[in-house]
Amino acid sequence: MEPKKKNKPNSLVIILFALVVLMIIIYFILVMFFPTVFSNLNTGDLQPVPNK
Repeated sequence: MEPKKKNKPNSLVIILFALVVLMIIIYFILVMFFPTVFSNLNTGDLQPVPNK
């Protein structure tokens, strides 16, 4: 029996997944140290529609 080749993901997939995880970690670090930057962001709250 010959050894089976392991199904290894592409290196680009690994790099993209690592970047997404890194961006999430950086976001939480920024929120902890600079909360005022994110408190001014638009959260998409509901606003009344003016009557025409």
